[in-house]
Amino acid sequence: MANIRESGENYLELILDLYREQGEVRSVDIARRLGVSRASVSKALGVLREAGMVEPAYYGKVVLTEAGMQRAAEVRARHELLCRYLVEVLGVSRETAETDACRMEHVVSAEMIEKLKHALGVSGESGMP
Repeated sequence: MANIRESGENYLELILDLYREQGEVRSVDIARRLGVSRASVSKALGVLREAGMVEPAYYGKVVLTEAGMQRAAEVRARHELLCRYLVEVLGVSRETAETDACRMEHVVSAEMIEKLKHALGVSGESGMP
């Protein structure tokens, strides 16, 4: 799997979220959501394109490749699992859990994810029961 850094994973996750919300994603949507310039988004998308995670943008549309969709779904599933654990088991507020899960999702081991799934009674890849 392509070596994508934390910021790249955050972009992939956001593209997936925007796609689920809107049905299509444009670079301007990403820039607005992140509060960054379109030039910054363009640079990040270039890195993701080189890694084979997004297709070249036509008319400003951003489309995840199959590999990009898989990677984005994995990051989103780790986020949801971590957030659920923080809220349900540790009693962390939802807001804090969202922030912490966003940081943690990039560095946790596969072993930890499996242990969290077991602790929460979760099966499958999605992170949900």
